[in-house]
Amino acid sequence: MAGPHTGQQPVVPAQQPGRPVPPPRQQQGGPQQTGQGPAQARRGAPGQGATGARPPGYEGEEFTFVDDEEESEDVIDWLKFAETRTERRDERKRRYRNRIVALVVVLVLAAAGGVGYLWKTGALGGDVASAVPGGKRDVIAVHLHDLKGKTTTALLVDDAAGGKGSALLLPGTLLLPDDGDSGATTLGSSLDDQGAGGTQDALSTVLGAPISGTWRLDTPYLQILVDQLGGITVDADTAVVQNGKTLVTAGKSQDLNGLAAVAYATYQKPGEQPGAQQARFGQVLTAVLKVMPTDASSASDVVKRMNAVMDPSLSEKQLGASLAALAKFEGAGHFSVTPLPVKPDGTVDPATAGTLVKQVLGGTVHNADSGSGPARVAIQNGSGSTAKAGQAQIQVVNGGYTFVPPLGKAAAPVAKTQIRYTDDARAEAAKQLALTLNVPATAVKKVTGGQTADIVVVLGQDYKGTAAAGQ
Repeated sequence: MAGPHTGQQPVVPAQQPGRPVPPPRQQQGGPQQTGQGPAQARRGAPGQGATGARPPGYEGEEFTFVDDEEESEDVIDWLKFAETRTERRDERKRRYRNRIVALVVVLVLAAAGGVGYLWKTGALGGDVASAVPGGKRDVIAVHLHDLKGKTTTALLVDDAAGGKGSALLLPGTLLLPDDGDSGATTLGSSLDDQGAGGTQDALSTVLGAPISGTWRLDTPYLQILVDQLGGITVDADTAVVQNGKTLVTAGKSQDLNGLAAVAYATYQKPGEQPGAQQARFGQVLTAVLKVMPTDASSASDVVKRMNAVMDPSLSEKQLGASLAALAKFEGAGHFSVTPLPVKPDGTVDPATAGTLVKQVLGGTVHNADSGSGPARVAIQNGSGSTAKAGQAQIQVVNGGYTFVPPLGKAAAPVAKTQIRYTDDARAEAAKQLALTLNVPATAVKKVTGGQTADIVVVLGQDYKGTAAAGQ
């Protein structure tokens, strides 16, 4: 067995399972074989001087220090990403703040506008009648046309700016301009003379307000409309009897079906002024709006099923939307019916009715020339014979005069026929009418009281009818 000697390496114990092998101890005084650079040698170990030795068991390769002044590509990319993400976050904050500010501004403006609208429409104490007098209005001319050819006209006015709806009843004696040779005609005759379009234009001219469409409502379609809506309720001022059957009973809250509604809207008592029949038509219009759907789509469906829109200026959808809007006003108590007062010569007095036209339509009256065109003639039957009254009407029309709705029967029989006029410009026409009817010239007389036509014929028992006129 060889003995120990000074040049022999130290014996390293064999590695035991599960235990790490400690690094070999360095000999004292020997040089360190670590492979470290000068900088590492100068730095030394923590807690030691620049020339101090490292603690045993740690090698320089186990620590890596970045001493270069240039950043690596990974660090640059990270800084760029962080900067971009910060900018995006700041931009989102700016956009969010801008949206909040815009929303606040919109809410403030909407609140101010809502308060102003409520004030204008009277909900906050404002005057509904004076609300936005110059605001745009949707105006529809509705002509109720019965089977005898008589027309009753109303203007349905949707004043959305003023928060109200209206029906302006127009008398048949209203004078309108005519593009024909006569130069003028009456509203009662205009629908047949000029058609729906010409009548609409003439009404716009006289009343100084645009009319958006025409609804010709023949009485059979009014009956269909009322029946579709399940009937209407009116306060009837008179009973209506047809063919021995009572269709309408006088009294409050009378329920009417389509047939009864037509009978009531067109009824005029003997000797009654035309304004009474127009008022009944206004009642029926109001009652229809009371049961009309307030939804535009549903109201349009009702109109479509009625199949009664004949004028191209007004579609079923437009009419349905207008009726729905008016139905809302009626339900809120902001719908009214007003007759337009007309002077005996068929013109509108700007001093009185002109104010009404301004309030309801926002228009200015421009009367047609009352002295132009054929004279307008009305007949009141005092002869006691319905047949003679019909013959007189035929003679008036054939003589070139404009026949306006008859005035019904006289309160008592009249012995001699009277031909009355109020304007000197119609004196000659009255004399010619006496010749046409074959009555004495003494029957012609000027009167000062108001009358609904240029010339009123009170037919007497001396009128012989068509046979005498033909001799």
